[in-house]
Amino acid sequence: MAGDGELPELSPEALARAEAALAGLSGRYLDWAAADSVRLQSCLDEARQPGADLAALLPRLFTISHDMKGQAATFGYPLVSELGNRLCRLIEEAGPAPAPDILDHAARLADGMARVIAERLEGDGGEQGRMLLAQA
Repeated sequence: MAGDGELPELSPEALARAEAALAGLSGRYLDWAAADSVRLQSCLDEARQPGADLAALLPRLFTISHDMKGQAATFGYPLVSELGNRLCRLIEEAGPAPAPDILDHAARLADGMARVIAERLEGDGGEQGRMLLAQA
């Protein structure tokens, strides 16, 4: 039995079951990611409206992006993780009343995440991935 915060060692059978479960979920990941991407874009659209309640919308934008970046690497989409991380950092650094160009930058990052998902750019995405990172 593990102690002091150590995890117990998994048997080969338990590890195989865990890997099979993860593989089963990976087929559904793109559906989840696409839905999250729509939520992210909707929140951004709302944030870019005159008089938008940024104090409420920015934390929501952060949460969606944070969830997306956390799931993406697990399922083979590290570009979504990288772009999501950049979006989270941008929101943190912007503070409660960001300048309009911050929201434009956030939109470029969200668009990049959506493209990675729509075009199924796994891994580093090759040349397309490098271009997305440079544009975001």
